[in-house]
Amino acid sequence: MSIITIAGGDGRPARPAADTSVPRIADEQDFQDRAAAERVRASTTRRSTNEDTLVVGGIETVNEPDRIARRLDRLVRYHLDGTAEGAVPGSRVDIEDTLGRLDDLTGDADSIGKAVEAVINTADWLGVRYLDAGVAAARSVGRINIRQGRGFGTGFLVTPTLLMTNHHVLPDAEVAKASVVEFDYQDDMDGRERPMQTFSLDPDTFFVSDRTLDFALTAVRGTADALRTFGVNRLTEAQGTIVIGEFTTIVQHPRGDKKMVSLRENKLVDILESFVHYSADTEPGSSGSPVFNDQWEVVALHHASVRAPNRPEFGGVVNEGTRISRIIAFLRRQEYGPAQRALVEPVIGAAAAEARAAPAPTPLPERTNSAVREIVSSACGRITVTVTVDGLPHQLDHPDQREEER
Repeated sequence: MSIITIAGGDGRPARPAADTSVPRIADEQDFQDRAAAERVRASTTRRSTNEDTLVVGGIETVNEPDRIARRLDRLVRYHLDGTAEGAVPGSRVDIEDTLGRLDDLTGDADSIGKAVEAVINTADWLGVRYLDAGVAAARSVGRINIRQGRGFGTGFLVTPTLLMTNHHVLPDAEVAKASVVEFDYQDDMDGRERPMQTFSLDPDTFFVSDRTLDFALTAVRGTADALRTFGVNRLTEAQGTIVIGEFTTIVQHPRGDKKMVSLRENKLVDILESFVHYSADTEPGSSGSPVFNDQWEVVALHHASVRAPNRPEFGGVVNEGTRISRIIAFLRRQEYGPAQRALVEPVIGAAAAEARAAPAPTPLPERTNSAVREIVSSACGRITVTVTVDGLPHQLDHPDQREEER
């Protein structure tokens, strides 16, 4: 069998679950819930600061300037060039060039704060392009019927033959073999249920999973023409796809029900090394859902919801998703046979292809990362926020101030 099954960071093959899939799935869900809860607990102070700072000063005051610069650069490409692609992952952004192009877009390149307000989180005015792209993005999302485990999850096509979901939904190839993906389990425009299209999963052809990042990538059994009708959600490793305070959208099958959309009124509230935290309305069965930005790029793989009673405005829940860039980096480090390499190349090669589309900019000699930060931070301004955590006041500054003080 041509299977790569990676259960954790050690890279050792996972043992088949055989007839123990039901308790194994429950155990994996419990493991992920506990790990997510610990990360949410550990980041409480920073997350609370982010949330309160967003209310006082807006997006430009809660994100580090270089992150804002990368986001603006990507959005300028999206609005003026028709696509966000072209930025080189890891390369330095020429902020002066970005500001110049922002002038073409907004008519006000002198204020980063105004530019951010004009370009990011434009809540009231969205082009019809947003709806068209959303319909296309949702097409590739399906319900995973875990027949052996008698449960449901959500997954989405990232190529015409590969489906992504959570490791705790499909913990191993044996569970995947007994599961199917069901597309079009939704109502049409007239409120009638659409004919559901079911495909078996094919882990014998391709299967990779990782417990730490809680993702699984498996082949789907079906003709290329049949699967191509659902489209794909192309993944990218590029930076600048989202910043703290931006809206996210989740397309999901909550509780295993018909496809639903948790639309835009969900804020990204923290960015960790491998995960992001956001407010959103999710339910069991939503595991494995794609988390989108406003350009319908997948920024995270939803995997857990954690109770956070100190944030009632978010329903007392903080959601966690795995950063797509970290999943791509993991996949790129693995070894594949020729057939597997051909299948996964559109995923691990997407960021590389994007990088090849435009050469790295040649900055001026005096252009350094600190200079970029100075340009953006001076335009964004400074802000100090006092928050209460566990009954005690904490005073924290703009993220750039904290960085400089370190």
